[in-house]
Order: sequence, then structure tokens, then C-alpha cells
Amino acid sequence: MRFDKETNRVYVRQSWLNDLVICPERARFKLDKPEMSSGSDATIMGTALHYGIEQVLAGANPETMADIALEHWEELKLQPYKTTNLKPEESEGQIRGMAQAFVEGILPEVMLYGDVEWKFSFPLGLTVGEWDVWCEGTMDYVDPYGVIWDWKTSSRAYYAKEKQAQSIQATVYSAALVSIKGCHYPVDFRYGVMVRQEKPKHQIVYMSRTEAHEEWLRHNVKPAIQMALHIGITNQNWMMNDTTALCSPAWCDYWNLCKGAHLTETQLSLPYYKSAV
Repeated sequence: MRFDKETNRVYVRQSWLNDLVICPERARFKLDKPEMSSGSDATIMGTALHYGIEQVLAGANPETMADIALEHWEELKLQPYKTTNLKPEESEGQIRGMAQAFVEGILPEVMLYGDVEWKFSFPLGLTVGEWDVWCEGTMDYVDPYGVIWDWKTSSRAYYAKEKQAQSIQATVYSAALVSIKGCHYPVDFRYGVMVRQEKPKHQIVYMSRTEAHEEWLRHNVKPAIQMALHIGITNQNWMMNDTTALCSPAWCDYWNLCKGAHLTETQLSLPYYKSAV
């Protein structure tokens, strides 16, 4: 979220809205202390795969995608990133497996010669106080017929029903396509998923978005803007959600300023009880 005082516009990205749903306090920290946000070993692998896909869609030989992704991955590793539970010795094989999964399983279903890394900015048709609300972002790919693709790397296959019901990304991207390109609802949105393993495994998740989804988006965005305006992003905490596995030092850059500032790892671990003899 960013406020442009010259135009009286507030710009919202779908990635920030995802953070808001997971934990409002994390979303606030993203605005207040963006310099603390960094990637992880998993995210830089995903970034490397995205880069390889971009090159293939721009005309590179698909057979070279794994090497392109691995070269970019080596460059990304030179920057600071968080380590999770991934095994570094398996990373190269996993990147090669995901590249093969894309080339053999996903690419044949993609209509070529569309827009790669398409940047968008559009009015959401919502005003909060004196602020006009806009959405902005970058889509991985839009094919010539208006089908939206987003590339995902994941530790496991997606639960398609959950994505259809809950994906904010699909709703924002579809609304952008209708607003800017003049497409009509329903919009076809697809996740091209590469599972993080050496043996190639892919998944295509098909979703659809309608005018009703866009209206629900406006209904959700409005209180987020109101909260930012009335509470502010500095000095005052927003609500915190520590009920998911994502509330952890491995995932959240702000753990040490939040839950980690109050509870130690020992206090968060199960106590050890000696079994009765």
C-alpha cells in the first residue's frame, strides 16, 4: 500500500493484501519497515525458475531453461536470504526437476506470443475518505486470448478448490484485465505449479473470476484502507495472528519485533515429560 498525495490515490498490491489476510501486523510492518523484508532459500529458487520461464517465453530454447534458472539462482544466492528447512544439497536437482516439469507439463498448454511480466495499474472503483483506491502489480503472463497465468513453485500440489474460493491474486489480476484490456468476465486464471522435487511434477489449477469476485474485493479492501488511515502504520500495532505455521522466524521477517520479542523458542516448544515407570 502506498499513498500518493499528489493524485489523492492509494495504491494496493495483491501481495500486500495476502499478507493482511495472514496477519495484519505483518502487513503493517511491510509498510513501516520494508527494509527488513528479505527472501528465503525457497523464494530465490522460485525467482530463478520465474526468470527461466521468462526467457523461454521470450524465445529461448526450452531445453536450456534449467541452466538459465540455475545461473540466475547462483547470482541470487550472493544476496542475503533466510534459510528454511530446505536441504541445500538437493536444490540444484530440484531446480532441474521443476524446469523439466514446466517444459514438459505446463508449456504445451500455454498459448505463446502474449504479454510477459505485464505491469498494470487501474482504479478499483472505490473511494475511502478523500482517497481513490487503485490496484497495481505485475502479472507473470497473459496470453493473446486473455488467459492469465501465474507461475508457482511449491513444496506440494495445490488444493484447487481452496484457490478458487480464496485467491486474492486471481481476483485482482482478473479485475485489471477487464479494466485495462477491455476483456469481459468471466476471466480464465491459471496457476502453473512446479512441485519442488527432483522428479518432475506439475499441476495446472484452473480458476474463474466474475464481477461478483471484483465486488467482494472492493468490500475487503475498504476496511484495510480505513485501518491504515485511522490507526496509522507507525507506533500503533494492528491485530496479530499467530495461529498458523507461518508465524515463525523462518517465514516472517518481523518475528523478532513481534512474537519473538515476547516468547523464546523454548517457551514455544512442547515440554518434556518423563514417562511413568
